[in-house]
Amino acid sequence: MKAGWMKKSVCRASLGLSVLLAAVVGGQTAVGAGQSGTPSVLDRVQREDDWELSELIRVAVTNRKNVANVSEQEVLDLVRKVTQSYAQIKLLDQQIEQVAQKLRATAGPAEMQSELLLAKAELESKRTTELANLREVMGVVPKFPFEKKPTKGLSTWLDLNLVDEHVYVIDYVRPPAGYFSDYWADCRWKSAGLLSERETLDYLRVRLTDRSKLPIRIEIHHRAEKTSAAEDLRDKVISLAKETNSQMDTEVRTELSVWVGSGESPFYLRDGQILTFYPAPVQRPDGGSKRLVSGLISQNDLEQSILWRLTKPKNVPLTFRIEYDEASALLAKQVAETAKAVAQRLGIAEFVGVKEILVEPVPETAFLGRWKAVKEGEIREIEFQPQGQARLTMATGSQMNVSAPWTLATKEIFIDMGRTIMWRGYIDAEGNLVMDKAAIWPQGSWSGQGVAMIVFARLK
Repeated sequence: MKAGWMKKSVCRASLGLSVLLAAVVGGQTAVGAGQSGTPSVLDRVQREDDWELSELIRVAVTNRKNVANVSEQEVLDLVRKVTQSYAQIKLLDQQIEQVAQKLRATAGPAEMQSELLLAKAELESKRTTELANLREVMGVVPKFPFEKKPTKGLSTWLDLNLVDEHVYVIDYVRPPAGYFSDYWADCRWKSAGLLSERETLDYLRVRLTDRSKLPIRIEIHHRAEKTSAAEDLRDKVISLAKETNSQMDTEVRTELSVWVGSGESPFYLRDGQILTFYPAPVQRPDGGSKRLVSGLISQNDLEQSILWRLTKPKNVPLTFRIEYDEASALLAKQVAETAKAVAQRLGIAEFVGVKEILVEPVPETAFLGRWKAVKEGEIREIEFQPQGQARLTMATGSQMNVSAPWTLATKEIFIDMGRTIMWRGYIDAEGNLVMDKAAIWPQGSWSGQGVAMIVFARLK
């Protein structure tokens, strides 16, 4: 009887195989979609409808082809490994969820709870290992919470400046090109106000919960005495990012405020004209095409110059030092009132000072002519020519004779050597020319470079 059953089974199998072969030969594959709508095996081999798996395969193949020429077999092996890892991870996800459900539903003895917890931990460990394998196969380095973000990929860039017990919040203005620049002189800023710590965190919460404002970079700048307060604020910002689930799209930096200036932002007023200095040509706060540069500025650009000083990160607190001659007394009042009005509008008036200093200007003729160094120095000889040009004979270097523009302030003369380097000169009590070398910093102030001053005697 058993033999008869086996014989009938073989016959049925042979008959089924014959029907299948006939269907294939006739172009009607029995593996085709049935009434249930299940895709054929051939379709499932040639196509991947699972969007997540298909994206994993695409990234893996792209990354592999980017680093080396790969054979077709290597690509097939890669597809197999990615598919297998994906299937294993999805299975582990389901198993972990089932164990978690049992943990939530089970009110059994402590021993059973312990076994379930251990089983869940083991499954999570296997999943972590499988994810590591998949990353290696795909050539993918995962994103991390609070990792450094590329500047061009940012949607928001904020600067938090600790000033006394307040935070001066500055918002980088997104340029028309659609991405920010790493070069500070190409950046524009606008004030978000002088806020308390609580107000600052409330302001950040709005940004962090708006997905269109992410990724975001938050920089906290501080003076040395505010290091502890800056670290405390950073910790609170990080906690806020975790609370709003934006940690993957948030970068938080804490930096000591350096390369700022002396605390003074000088404006030199002579014969009814305004002179000020910048480290480099900078972007106007209003976004205009004409940059703000060192030298004489028009009264139309006065407010833009002041606004730039007050919105450039790290510049505040500062004091505007308005040095003027008698012919520029009314203009000095205008500069002072404009500076006060802009500071008031930005809400930072208590951290912006204004000093008006009347001086007796040194005439241009006091500098014109040839000067020779009394002692050996970087410059051997200088000739100040009319129309703002100077010729310098250098002591060393490939270029012994250099031409550079000079600018006369109220009591001093400045030679712009380019690349942020300038020489500043004044006439001492003995009638000698004293020159020192430095750079202009963002506040507009002079920053000495530790180079010994050079004394020059006039050549007759």
